[in-house]
Amino acid sequence: MDKHTMRLAFKARRQAMSDSECKTRAEALCKHIMESAEYKKAHSIMAYLAMPKEANLDALVTQALAEGKAVFVPVCVSKTEMIAARLTRLDDVKTGVLHIRIPNEPYETAAPNELDLILVPGVAFDTKGGRMGMGAGYYDRFLAKVPKERLIGVAWDIQVVSDEIPMEAHDKRLAGLITDERVLTFKKLCILIM
Repeated sequence: MDKHTMRLAFKARRQAMSDSECKTRAEALCKHIMESAEYKKAHSIMAYLAMPKEANLDALVTQALAEGKAVFVPVCVSKTEMIAARLTRLDDVKTGVLHIRIPNEPYETAAPNELDLILVPGVAFDTKGGRMGMGAGYYDRFLAKVPKERLIGVAWDIQVVSDEIPMEAHDKRLAGLITDERVLTFKKLCILIM
């Protein structure tokens, strides 16, 4: 299956989920992230504010803010550039490009290499650290100089395949993947099933 066909198939799979299923899965997903060593030791985290049916991190963002962690979310500032903008309250947002919630301006930003942990969304992931994004390349460019050890993919478990996802030279592999059902660690080449 080529990347385009695969991307469409996985978007359709995600869209077929019910709202109640998404809510239940989000609770398990956020719990797994908050229990991870990477989350516990991070002072600054880049999460994201989910689109409908996307793996939702709102509960995690709320908890991280309550714990005093610096939370950043992506904001697309041009057709090619994404920045990490600080989020201080989950209710202090507006709707941006692609109907994605973003913080109100002015933005306090962080460079990609200043973030301790980046939770990376995607359309599909494989069990070897591969990721397929939405196709615009925002995350690929943003993550280009970030050490792999700081990158954890986040998805519903139905977005994970055992076959390798087609990867290009600019695609960045991840150190781990957390879903609503399991935690996979790629940097140590081991898999922990939850």
